[in-house]
Amino acid sequence: MIAFATQFLGLFVGIAPVTVLVDRSVASVVYELDGRRVGRLDWEPWTLAVDFGRELLPHEVVVRAFDQDGKEMGAAHQFVNLPRPHAEVEVVLERNSAGRPVAARYSGQSLISQKPDHTTVTLDGKPLVADASNRVELPAYDPGARHVLSVELDFARGVRSRADVVFGAGEVNAARSELTAVPVGLVPPRKSLDPSELAGALIHGDQELPIEAVENASALVCVVRNPSVAPSSRMLGEPPDALRYRASLVPGDRVRFIWPVPQSVIASPGTILYDWTGDFTEANGSLHQLLTRVEYSSPAGAALRLADAAAAAGLDASASGSRRAVVLVLGGEKVDRSRHNPKAVRQYLSAIGVPLYVWSLRGPTLEPLAKSWGEVSDISSAARLAEAVQRLKSDLARQRIVWVDGRFLPQEISLLNKTLQVEFVH
Repeated sequence: MIAFATQFLGLFVGIAPVTVLVDRSVASVVYELDGRRVGRLDWEPWTLAVDFGRELLPHEVVVRAFDQDGKEMGAAHQFVNLPRPHAEVEVVLERNSAGRPVAARYSGQSLISQKPDHTTVTLDGKPLVADASNRVELPAYDPGARHVLSVELDFARGVRSRADVVFGAGEVNAARSELTAVPVGLVPPRKSLDPSELAGALIHGDQELPIEAVENASALVCVVRNPSVAPSSRMLGEPPDALRYRASLVPGDRVRFIWPVPQSVIASPGTILYDWTGDFTEANGSLHQLLTRVEYSSPAGAALRLADAAAAAGLDASASGSRRAVVLVLGGEKVDRSRHNPKAVRQYLSAIGVPLYVWSLRGPTLEPLAKSWGEVSDISSAARLAEAVQRLKSDLARQRIVWVDGRFLPQEISLLNKTLQVEFVH
């Protein structure tokens, strides 16, 4: 009955238009933000300007469709400033006066581009043709049998999204089971945490959240570094074998570089894409070696956005569903063209449970931007880098990912202080 045409796939603050797709029988749409009603529309186009505020925080947008008698026909939910797939597609069925699906409309976009390179629409595996408005008419089918309408969008760089709608035989849409990853730290540090130990510890409102699993899988460390100031081996010094080992990752953990140079502004309002590398492991070398050898050619004259990239890196780290951290490496930069200031980014990363570590190649006292970031670790030598890496590894070793049943905003989940076994990761 209703679906989002506007997809917030990146990070956003301020006012943005939110557009929905609705069935023709819908008479009005009510918009809610974080449980609060923010507007109602009774006509097309179904677009409302929604104010997400000035602070970079997670939000939930809910749109509800009503018929002419005021009866709710359906609802759609969307999280903003939380991990999302790199591409999404939404599908809405159109029905005739008898309530039978006769057509479908879809909307989709990705972090790469607004329009896909290729679109595939099928009904029970047989291809259908969509028109320029992303509408497809359904051929004759048996209303007493179940049918699957699939829409798959292929974007550049291998990004793909697919939606499947099941209808017929009294059924519409396939049910989905959703989980929320809650990062916690063990206090004091220990090797294991059984789900039974957390019974009743996590709550949403006044309701206990069922614990589905506790994971200690490989960690993902997202590193933000100015590509123009890569530290040289001479700058850090060539470490002896003992220091090289201390600056190495734990086997299985991964490092991903997020480059703080905006690549393109896409259709999703306010979203900017930052390029990233593949994941490196200890087999590719220590963090000392990765920091000195991983390179990236940024466009000439490109604005540097360290704080914004750190926030985007946090989104990547959180999306992994694994133990996580963001490392921002400062290298003497004097200007940061970010839209968000360091304080706002620190608050945001804390809100979504991603620890931030700020390292300085020159030492905090010589770092022009260090003061704005608060605590900054000196990595101006191989020995100091090894110390910073050891702290990072120690903190990651304390992390566990607790999976709870349902989808929730992180600020909606509370931890009952029954014991001192765990604490939220910030």
